[in-house]
Amino acid sequence: MDERRMIRAACTIVSLNYLPFARTLCNSFLKFHPSLKFYVLLVDRLPEGFDASQERFDLLLVEDLGIPNFQSVAFKYDILELNTNVKPTFLKTLLARGVDELIYFDPDILICSAVDPIFDALDTNGIVITPHCTSPNEGLPNEEANLLYTGVFNLGFIAVSKTVEVDRFLAWWEHRCLTLGYAERWTGLFLDQKWINLVHCYFESVYVLKHSGCNVAYWNLHERVLEKTQTSWVVSGKTPLIFFHFSGISVDGGTRISKYGNQFDLTSRPDLAELFAEYRDRLVSHGIRDFSRYPYAFDHFSNGALVNKLQRAAYAANLDKFSSADPFDSTSPFYAWARKNHLQDSQDTAGQFNRQTYNSMDKRVHFVNRLLRLALRLLGADRYTILMKYFAYIGVLRNQKDVFGETPTSR
Repeated sequence: MDERRMIRAACTIVSLNYLPFARTLCNSFLKFHPSLKFYVLLVDRLPEGFDASQERFDLLLVEDLGIPNFQSVAFKYDILELNTNVKPTFLKTLLARGVDELIYFDPDILICSAVDPIFDALDTNGIVITPHCTSPNEGLPNEEANLLYTGVFNLGFIAVSKTVEVDRFLAWWEHRCLTLGYAERWTGLFLDQKWINLVHCYFESVYVLKHSGCNVAYWNLHERVLEKTQTSWVVSGKTPLIFFHFSGISVDGGTRISKYGNQFDLTSRPDLAELFAEYRDRLVSHGIRDFSRYPYAFDHFSNGALVNKLQRAAYAANLDKFSSADPFDSTSPFYAWARKNHLQDSQDTAGQFNRQTYNSMDKRVHFVNRLLRLALRLLGADRYTILMKYFAYIGVLRNQKDVFGETPTSR
């Protein structure tokens, strides 16, 4: 009988701009579990003079994970996609190093009490996940449609134990993440998260943790209210708050809870105000203003030119033509082809436009709508509908392969 002591740990993944989040998370975890290790994966490169030995966590670098053709993966994915899609590889690496039970937390999480309920679930299950919410949001019924896109389970948290079944799960998940981990609404893909909808179908020993104190965030505030006692935070007057997920938080204050949702704010939810103020203070003390100035290592070509979303999509659509050379190299065939086809730009602001920022009064929106009304009159209803279906298809940038010029090897 193996009487070796169970090795438990927790981890997160960041780029340099989020390192203060990792410090805050790590400190909050070690407050309740001082004997355990906390690991941080850096999806970036360390700045000159950075001394990792001064941190309370063990630091790993993404390029040390051994991901095949890593430069290609780092180029086709943007910063959010890459940070999320190396998650199963990171978990595999830590389990292979001897960890028996491992919890992953997104960096923008604060541990507020001992995570024993999670480790208890891992004692009898290989995979532990949390749903976004456990009841309908009657105040925002359309939010269910959004969950059908982003995924039933929030992968800002997942816990795994070292078993043969978990090894099988991580191998499956890793392959999907490294090949199809795009954030694409119209193809039904959403990072590493959407794949977890299938986990119950494909694997055994999966536990859905519905603990109301776990993964409290803007998406489930309709069913959870916080209260601070003399010693701790509780949810709905009775359940200990295990961890709060500050997804989309603004560090500079204000009443907004998340940039991703506007159902509640700190005025309508004063129960959250003290926790948010405390968390923001911790981020500032851990250097958020200093680290926000560092550029992302995988956002530029070797000559300093910006890598934009369109270039990443064009590269992903032509992996068979360009993956043999380093796409970040400004002397590579891809760079020359992208420049020839006018795919370069000095800015990449498309990520600022979404359902939260849509403004029907925007003059640009009015102009496009006038063009579409003209197209309807000229084409007729049937051809106009066909045109809209084509626009929906090529609205996924990877599907614009035929729009771009010929690649060097396809002539």
